[in-house]
Amino acid sequence: MENNKKFNFRELMAIVSTLRGEKGCPWDKAQTHESLKPYTLEEAYEVNQAVADLKATGDPSNLIEELGDLLFQILLQAQVAEDNGEFTMEDVIDSISRKMIHRHPHVFGGKTYDNYEQQQTDWERIKTEEHGQASSSPRAEFDAVPAAFPALIRGQKITKKAGRRQLISMETDEIFKDMLTALIELMACSGRSEDSALLSSKLGALLFQICRYSASYSLSAENSLLEALDRYIKKY
Repeated sequence: MENNKKFNFRELMAIVSTLRGEKGCPWDKAQTHESLKPYTLEEAYEVNQAVADLKATGDPSNLIEELGDLLFQILLQAQVAEDNGEFTMEDVIDSISRKMIHRHPHVFGGKTYDNYEQQQTDWERIKTEEHGQASSSPRAEFDAVPAAFPALIRGQKITKKAGRRQLISMETDEIFKDMLTALIELMACSGRSEDSALLSSKLGALLFQICRYSASYSLSAENSLLEALDRYIKKY
């Protein structure tokens, strides 16, 4: 293989197909949609770490590698589906292309918005219509947030949806009031109760308010905690 050769997307798809083929790799041939789930998640987290490393070092080589690893998992999932007669990578590409064009009428359809907030409102409306949830209940909309998400991410998305439906206030003063109430209740139980379920409930209520605060400011609670952990570790 020539060291200066640049492989293209079609060639990568052919490599994945060969790995799953009759004379391919036993590991790749044995994979299923379910068996690949943990690897896809791991590679996504490693991409996020590589982004942080790029910010710190300015060297993009690790991000290139990790994006490749994640892309390989996507192609492997698509190849498993093709082998099962479910769909192909072309179907995946067609689906996401159509979705992006449909969700960006201001880019591809000539639609105009007066401001960013108006555009975001329409974005959410389009997403809701795509999933047939135009008149769905709040529960149906909350259930649409994958339960497999990390808790902080899931909590932030659910509180954002609740705020949009005006089921919960996203005003800063109201959030801090409820956050303080949750903190006081947790403090009142701590040290006076051995009921771990009760303490867990009170802690969960406080974390819920933190997710709500993050959603109101479009912050990432997950990334904020990760950054705080990094800062703490660097002290030692």
